Amino acid sequence: MPPGDFLPEKGKHKLDKFKDHLVAQVPLSARDQEYFEKMKKAWSWATKMFSPQKVVEMLHNEYGHEKTHAYQILRDSYALWGDAYDLDKKGAAKVLVESAYVALQIAVRDKNGELILKAVKELRELQQIDKLETAISPEQAMPPGTRVYVFTAPTQNEGTGSGKEVEDGEYSVE
Repeated sequence: MPPGDFLPEKGKHKLDKFKDHLVAQVPLSARDQEYFEKMKKAWSWATKMFSPQKVVEMLHNEYGHEKTHAYQILRDSYALWGDAYDLDKKGAAKVLVESAYVALQIAVRDKNGELILKAVKELRELQQIDKLETAISPEQAMPPGTRVYVFTAPTQNEGTGSGKEVEDGEYSVE
């Protein structure tokens, strides 16, 4: 896929050349390759659970960058590969859920009711089963309808109408 095929609507973004390098193996200039390696290293450190401040300090110590430039490298690495800290948090939550399932299996095998209840409670909290974030109130789900009654005398052109048609609609008094 040629790199020029997919251009953003409002010009090129500075990270597009790195995305092209990752996706289409477009070669980078020496300067861009050096910056790309720094981003990879910063993201690697972030995935190894170093805090952003520690990653910036490590970039400063290794390359002599000012903090603002080191933070920019870290931000650019997040833009390319995702926020390492958010990914780690989701991964840790999955490990905790899996551990709770293992504890539940052991408790069931040992027929230990107290441990079963503890494991189930832990799973409920980890998976936030009791938490209803998207609950819709009954008023929003089913707003009260309004009926409008229209009484008219039938005319000769209307045919077999009774003259008492009912229409559903909205009515407000202002």
